[in-house]
Amino acid sequence: MAKAPISFEDIKRFLNEMPYLTAKLHGKKYRFMYQVYSSPKYREQGKEFFKGVNVRYKEYANELSNKLGMPADYIQGMTYIFVRACVHYTLFEDEEYLNLQLNAIRTSLKAYIKEKKEERK
Repeated sequence: MAKAPISFEDIKRFLNEMPYLTAKLHGKKYRFMYQVYSSPKYREQGKEFFKGVNVRYKEYANELSNKLGMPADYIQGMTYIFVRACVHYTLFEDEEYLNLQLNAIRTSLKAYIKEKKEERK
């Protein structure tokens, strides 16, 4: 949350900066977690862990909703896509996957803006 966008205009910075910062700060931890939670031995613990993630992402989206002027459920959905892209990049350094996911988010944001402008007319 410390690096979260503080306004709608700040989303661009966030999308450009966070995947690389995530890889730098959390790469070793994410690679270890991937090994653990993909193991059949720890599958149930992984499922429990990710239930908590759902709760945290919902709280995160609710907190950002007013700052960004967007519905919390939209933010939560975009957060899942963004985090998945960051984690995948951190694990595999796959720039193509990252850029495709970021472009999907950008396209969705453009459509969101267009829809809101049309509603105001």
